[in-house]
Amino acid sequence: MFELRSRAFFKKTLILMLPVILQQLITVGINFMDNLMIGSFGEIPIAAAAFANQTYAFFQFICMGLGSGAVVMSSQFWGRREIGPMRVTAAIALRVTAAICLVFTVLGMASPGLLLRIFTDAEAVVTVGRPYLRLISATFLLSGLSSTATYLMRSVGKVRVSLIGSAAAFFLNLFFNWVFIFGKLGAPRLELLGAAVGTVIARVFEFLFVFGYFLLREDSFAFRLRHFALPGGALRRQYRKFSVPVLISDTLLGLSLSLVQVIYGHVSPEVAASAAIANSLARLTRVANDGMSGASAIVIGNTIGEGNIPLAKRQGNTYILLSFLFGLAVIPILLLLEGPYVGLYTISPETAAITRTMLRIVFGMLPLQTVAYVISKGILRGGGDTRFLLLADSSCVWLISLPLGALAGLVWHLSPGWVYFLLMVEFPLKGIICFIRYCSGKWIKEIRANQ
Repeated sequence: MFELRSRAFFKKTLILMLPVILQQLITVGINFMDNLMIGSFGEIPIAAAAFANQTYAFFQFICMGLGSGAVVMSSQFWGRREIGPMRVTAAIALRVTAAICLVFTVLGMASPGLLLRIFTDAEAVVTVGRPYLRLISATFLLSGLSSTATYLMRSVGKVRVSLIGSAAAFFLNLFFNWVFIFGKLGAPRLELLGAAVGTVIARVFEFLFVFGYFLLREDSFAFRLRHFALPGGALRRQYRKFSVPVLISDTLLGLSLSLVQVIYGHVSPEVAASAAIANSLARLTRVANDGMSGASAIVIGNTIGEGNIPLAKRQGNTYILLSFLFGLAVIPILLLLEGPYVGLYTISPETAAITRTMLRIVFGMLPLQTVAYVISKGILRGGGDTRFLLLADSSCVWLISLPLGALAGLVWHLSPGWVYFLLMVEFPLKGIICFIRYCSGKWIKEIRANQ
């Protein structure tokens, strides 16, 4: 029933999971340090950075969908060591990534104020956030290509390069943030805009390091510049069938999170700042979820590609058990961190109280949230059940969570805690739906290049 005694299973999982966790911790660390440094200037810069970064977060969800969609196919091809179809999958994914990234770049650089007004009607926040968003928009293409290359390398077990690149980018970002936010070492004091300068420098480095390695040194795909023009052929239909639903699902999820920020922004700047602070710590709880879901998608995809369906089911059972136990174990640790964490920010007592309420809601939902992540983003994706996941994701968010949260915040004027709870209720609901689907056994879809 489980793979608890399989050393090979745990070794492969840890090899895939730990670098992803560390990489996600680095990403969260960058956001945390940005918020902490910017937080010394008050609530307006915190809210401005949060709304500007929400545009980037939406873009990242699209990149995640592009990369994860490619992993669905390439992990099964790698299980059968079919290198040709892997290269074609990579070419399709990278071409689509480049096209989407260029659209975001133009929008972010040409109309940053328009994008920010989607999230808030506070003109002071828009004024502060406009130059920040315009500058970080210049990195969208680089970030998108780096992200897709990272996911492709993960599908064949190559995780070290992207981890090293992210670690180096973290320290670069931290150093140049300190320099330009506070005007150190003779640099101008740019405050919020200084955080954007540090981000741009870090992302340019990460692109050169990660994507340069993928094109010049990576030997599992052996993907080179000339392969960008590979014709999709029959794999275009497979990409539309298995990868595009992942892209749509993650895009809709990213859009929903952006709309969540719209709701917070139109309730009050204090609620928006509280949500930004609470979500920074909440992202720490999702780091392990991302690591385990990413590892489970690849391990199960490889196993299905090898044709060993019973083993894939035992692996899935094990991942579900581990994710639930992890969610329970983390709660007391986070409760201890709550007070010191909130105390790091220069915020009003009202904002601090709202933040603590939101954090308690995050902690209470953790067990079901971790299970929902691992089943939906990991096991079912690795099994190729992407169309079902599109329906499950979109229905829980767009038919239940978002409408209830919008009504609670903008019409019923309920307390910030209730608004936050209803906007997060999608996680336990999705966990239950996806668990039922998993138990049915209908989630296993074998992907073949000649289908």
